Amino acid sequence: MSTARALRDRRQGPVSALVLALDKCLAYCHRVYMAAVKESRLQIRVQPSDKHLLERAAAAAHLNVSAFVLQAAASRAEEVLAARQSIRLSPKAAAAFSEALERPAQVNERL
Repeated sequence: MSTARALRDRRQGPVSALVLALDKCLAYCHRVYMAAVKESRLQIRVQPSDKHLLERAAAAAHLNVSAFVLQAAASRAEEVLAARQSIRLSPKAAAAFSEALERPAQVNERL
């Protein structure tokens, strides 16, 4: 930056200098972001008290209600599906399962 320009920037104040600095940064960092196109719609009916609760929680999370509900629902959906991918066995059933896996396979003539 030239000395004359630096002096001029200083006279205009720190805010002007910051704006100039940010403008220079944008020349190097500028990107165009596009929101993903959402083609499907999901509508739900709720009690006024539930709607108010969701609005308050969304505001606290700095999200709009749609984004908040989608985020919460997607998170819960992942939990439900993950739970279905694991099998919980009692110690006795786990031992029987492990034993069955360790036994060599037997040929079934009917198949």
